[in-house]
Amino acid sequence: MSTDLKKVQTLINTISPSFCAAKWYNASIWLNNGRTASCHHPLAHFIPTAELFKNPDALHNTGIKKDIRKEMLNGDRPAECGYCWKVEDLNDKSIYSDRIYKSMIYSDADILSIPQLDPDKGVDPKTLEICFDNFCNLGCSYCNSEFSSTWSADISTNGPYLKMRTNGGQTYKNDGQHGMPFGAKNEGNFYIKKFFEWFSTSLRFNLQELRISGGEPTRSPDFWKLVDSFDHETFNFAVNTNLMVDEIRLAKLANIKQHFNKFDIYTSGESIGKNAEFVRSGLNYDVWKSNLYNLQIQSPEITTHIMMTISALSIWTVPEFLMDILELREQTRSVIRKDSYYMSVNLLRFPSFQSVTILPSDIRLDISKKICDIVNNTSLLTEWEQNSFLRCAKYLTDVDASYEDTDSLTDKLSDFKNFITQYSERRKMPIEEYMPIEFNNWFKSL
Repeated sequence: MSTDLKKVQTLINTISPSFCAAKWYNASIWLNNGRTASCHHPLAHFIPTAELFKNPDALHNTGIKKDIRKEMLNGDRPAECGYCWKVEDLNDKSIYSDRIYKSMIYSDADILSIPQLDPDKGVDPKTLEICFDNFCNLGCSYCNSEFSSTWSADISTNGPYLKMRTNGGQTYKNDGQHGMPFGAKNEGNFYIKKFFEWFSTSLRFNLQELRISGGEPTRSPDFWKLVDSFDHETFNFAVNTNLMVDEIRLAKLANIKQHFNKFDIYTSGESIGKNAEFVRSGLNYDVWKSNLYNLQIQSPEITTHIMMTISALSIWTVPEFLMDILELREQTRSVIRKDSYYMSVNLLRFPSFQSVTILPSDIRLDISKKICDIVNNTSLLTEWEQNSFLRCAKYLTDVDASYEDTDSLTDKLSDFKNFITQYSERRKMPIEEYMPIEFNNWFKSL
């Protein structure tokens, strides 16, 4: 794959050194409150309703995106794409930024056609991720009330988190009503109405992949409404699910495969046991792992992906988690593909007080070495995964807290301590019981 990555890098750089095809062909849209972004790194922005009522494709083609596309074509670095610029500025030619990965999923012809498009007109995305609502049975540590009804209930019942200083810390002071402005049942949501209008006309015929996120999609009525509209579609379909579902719902989810040539399940995980259950409040690690295994064994034609979110809470057992997943691959490699339980490594940047960069350098160095030792001594990882884990390891050792944002390290550490203490009390999960001893020793020193 490294050859392919280099080829894509060369191709898109012939258009401009800041060009990324995802700004045209990829979109994330939160239909519950009318926001959009071109990938998961930039902060989402609101979709202007005046633009939307003129054309439903404004769910993706906002004026803001059109302006940023022009910046890219001119070779300027859009500020919202700072995650990629940070990686590229590490000046390590063996590590590729997501600008490359997110462009390589499109054909050379599609990429080269972009400069010929009218930048003031819209384009249907080829890869699209949407969210209908925030209905969710988990309350993950880095999530918030906008994206999880469990978080919303927490803030509504227990009040805002106190003494938070950072920008991200302010997120835990609201109950998420802005995330569901059309109410708990999402009634009268015109963003969703416009999506179904767009989907039924041009969108469904131009998509390469449609992906549904949440909340937890299997708890969303609009998700199942969309599923009921499927009829042997030509695009690939994918669902983000926390896999904390019963056998009946898991079987119903797997049955969606009948409408698609390719159906992917994306789930989240990056740490093991009690550590995982602390990071993802409401999770049962053994149930999650069992559902992951059973889904793949019973429906091997479905590809499973694991989205890892590397944070100051989850990093402690990432090496053990990696070994757990490699063991699953070893157990099932005769039945399914090598890339089942496929892992993507994502470094948390928001809220900043949960970033791994708040950890002391000696701790980060130790974990980085453990990750490298595993990656360099296994044949069960794809080259893309190897690159991603090694990029994570380098990030752990080379990037400090001052490089990421304007929040001071003092404020981040203060927020981290306050947040974790309150989070532990609200979720009735004693820190000493759920987190590894190495974490507890460090946490007590704050």
